Amino acid sequence: MSESKLKKTALSFPVTFEKVEDIEGADGRFTKVRIWLMHLGENFNGSIFEKDVVDKAIPTLEYIPIVAFIEDNKFGEKDCSNHRYVITKDEKGIRRKYMGNAYGVVMSSEDNNAHYEDRLCDDGETRTFLVVDGLIWNMFEDSSEIINRDLIKNQSMELWDDGVSIEGYEDENELFHFTKFSFRAACILGDDYEPAMINSTVEVQFTMSDFVKNIQSELNDKFIAFTKMVNEKTNQGGIETMSNTDFTQTLLAQFEDISAMVRQHETFVDRWGYECSRYYAVDIQENEVIVVDAKNSYNYFGLSFTMNGDKAEIDFDSAKRKKLRYEDYEDGSSVEGTFNFGKHIEEIENTAFAKVEEANTKASDAETKVSEYEAKVSEFETAKNEIEEKFNQINAEFEEMKPKYEGYVKAEQARIEAELDAQKDAEFAKYESVLTDDTDFAAIKEKKAEMTVKEIESECAILFARKSLANANFSKSDSGNMVAGLTDTGEKDGYVATKYGYIPVR
Repeated sequence: MSESKLKKTALSFPVTFEKVEDIEGADGRFTKVRIWLMHLGENFNGSIFEKDVVDKAIPTLEYIPIVAFIEDNKFGEKDCSNHRYVITKDEKGIRRKYMGNAYGVVMSSEDNNAHYEDRLCDDGETRTFLVVDGLIWNMFEDSSEIINRDLIKNQSMELWDDGVSIEGYEDENELFHFTKFSFRAACILGDDYEPAMINSTVEVQFTMSDFVKNIQSELNDKFIAFTKMVNEKTNQGGIETMSNTDFTQTLLAQFEDISAMVRQHETFVDRWGYECSRYYAVDIQENEVIVVDAKNSYNYFGLSFTMNGDKAEIDFDSAKRKKLRYEDYEDGSSVEGTFNFGKHIEEIENTAFAKVEEANTKASDAETKVSEYEAKVSEFETAKNEIEEKFNQINAEFEEMKPKYEGYVKAEQARIEAELDAQKDAEFAKYESVLTDDTDFAAIKEKKAEMTVKEIESECAILFARKSLANANFSKSDSGNMVAGLTDTGEKDGYVATKYGYIPVR
């Protein structure tokens, strides 16, 4: 293969990326991806990779970059592009400069899990792919946002071309067979560019449990920040003691737990004969939960409590009578020296609802992507079923025709054999009257099945000539030469007279 053709057809090949998981303990810095790097056999770009050749190249996978060139696509959105080069000229001459950037890396040989998997492609053909694990660096917002936005991206593999790393040969069909190569990079392509291989995509996959876990984690971060702010407002009332311990349960959930403990602590029978809870929690101030004592004329009391992790421990024996004090409502910020619990609860609720709306939007987008994927799967299944139906129909017609064909072949073979046998018998019949007692003639007839018609004709003619010469009469001519004489002349019973005697007319 020429150098120019090699550069066009052998240096970039499709791959597939699939998100596997976020790396535990990596603080969200990395995302582990699975790359469907290449498939064995013939590619659409006119090259062929054999398994033994790919096996030898697998060690060159470790630490190669995952690259992309990001720019606006035809819709004006940020997207990955293609294998981007520019032509530059400097003191070293004219060169091709690579413009893509690295956004991740294939892991080491011990960790990249390089292996082969069979995959059913869009054209209905199952191909064997080389699959490998890598890491995406989440610090680059553009690349991570693009992959998580689109879920499916096209991919292309790049090979190292230093003049000695690639070896191979071109066959009579102009297909290039690789016998040696090294991996250079895995390039993410944009939606505006089709890969050279079928099913060359990057597929970001996630489960709803992962999604909910991320939302919950983000909400907890907000609530922890809120409780820290509360803790800083010392001696100002409110819920300071709730943040004295490191907990991850939300404030609203804690208040509900405390309220349930208060209601369940003690019951009494009211004057109408109904069993009721004695205490009802109405507020939390500093290290006390404020309750209404339904048994004691609905007076207000404060019960001391402490937090042990997420669990509240309430001292019901510490009840102190409380009095109410009404103050003017202040618009905007709370009055200096007080803590506006209701305002912050409202902020928490608004944040929570905003997160729920965001979650619903992402879930809707995910459902749309899943629906599109399921539609493609359904389309592929329909095409597959149609092909299987046609194959079964053709196979049934073949099975029906097969006995008829076999019978015809047998009959035709028998006819040919019978016709050949008749031709051989006809040759023997020409000489039967003359050679009937000849032992050599009988031996030839015994070998009839092994001989061709031409061979039978030749052997019989020789025997006949010998016998005719043996039976011929000879006399001297006037010149003194001996000539053969015939006892009879002319044609008799299908034989013609010659100087050697009668020979059969063919």
